[in-house]
Amino acid sequence: MKHNQKKTAFLFLWLFICMLVCLGTGLLAVSRSEASFYKRAAVMAACAPEKAGEMMRSLKREQPEKVEKGEALLKQYGYEAGLFTRADSAGLLSILLLFFLLLSGGGALWYAMESRRHRRRIQELADYMIRINNGIYDTGIGNREDEYSRLQDEIYKTMIAMRESREEAKKGRENLAESLTDISHQLKTPLTSVSLLQELLEEQVKGEDGRQLLVRMEQQTDHIRILTSALLTLSRLDAGVLPLEKKEEDLQEVLSAAVESVRSFTEYKRQAVRIQGEEGKRLCCDLGWTGEAIGNILKNCSEHTPEGGCIRIRAEQNAIYTRILIEDEGPGLDPEECRHIFDRFYKGKSQDRHSAGVGLALAKSLTENQNGELRAENRKEGGARFVMTLYAKGN
Repeated sequence: MKHNQKKTAFLFLWLFICMLVCLGTGLLAVSRSEASFYKRAAVMAACAPEKAGEMMRSLKREQPEKVEKGEALLKQYGYEAGLFTRADSAGLLSILLLFFLLLSGGGALWYAMESRRHRRRIQELADYMIRINNGIYDTGIGNREDEYSRLQDEIYKTMIAMRESREEAKKGRENLAESLTDISHQLKTPLTSVSLLQELLEEQVKGEDGRQLLVRMEQQTDHIRILTSALLTLSRLDAGVLPLEKKEEDLQEVLSAAVESVRSFTEYKRQAVRIQGEEGKRLCCDLGWTGEAIGNILKNCSEHTPEGGCIRIRAEQNAIYTRILIEDEGPGLDPEECRHIFDRFYKGKSQDRHSAGVGLALAKSLTENQNGELRAENRKEGGARFVMTLYAKGN
């Protein structure tokens, strides 16, 4: 409010100065015209002193009949209307132009300063919002009385609300991670007992039907164990408490470890896994968790690739990123799957019914927590392609 009052006062002051300049210029013009007329009358009187009285009387009162006669005489000597005005007004116009330039320059300078102040204030508020978005909750910009004061107050209130909300959300994620960790530890004991009981039952069960039941029991136990481990890892990633030790690793070692983790799946379906372009490349990552992410993608590819098919892994690298492309020979992805394939517990139409639907979600979370990206697309030749991009340090 105070700033608007100042702007209004400045505008009225500027208009008042303009009016004064125009009035002063008018008075100066009249004064100069009178002085010019007086000088020329004096010259005429000096040239014809015997007629001076008659000329002065003629100047004091209007005599229309003599005006036309005088104009004709002046034209004979080359004098026309406006000749003296042009000569006398040159200096006056110069003064008027100078005043105009001064006033215009002052107004333009004020406008430029105000525009710069507005831009600087807006940028200051924008930087403030960026800091808040990055989790830096400082008051930073101080208190000022201008047209942005109300906006600044609202930003501050929003900042407090966001800080409280983030702290509550973080605490909730940490509590969830701790709860899932406790549940995981509680599940390990009965799962271990079930595994031991299965081994004991294998020695006692002799019939084929009994053995099939044991196999199914073992599959379900493994399914529970894998699902529990994946959920625990996801919750720790969400809470930001999963330690990721990033260091320079041999890309060939990372890919080999991932392929080894799914060897039982690929050998069961007689599938080949071919790696290309990994020689001599280094990758800044967490060896174990990156191998886990790639292994989950390979497992998904194995599920959709027919028996005897091939899964291809291709590596590309430049100064900015390392890109790992994993391609299968399956039916590919429909548009719905492309949108939701990385959602937790999502199962596609051709997904294995025993799948928990968390493997790809875990792979994406592990990739993004290492400054990377993971996306899925269809190949022109058929089949799906998963593109993992891990950026170098500083990018």
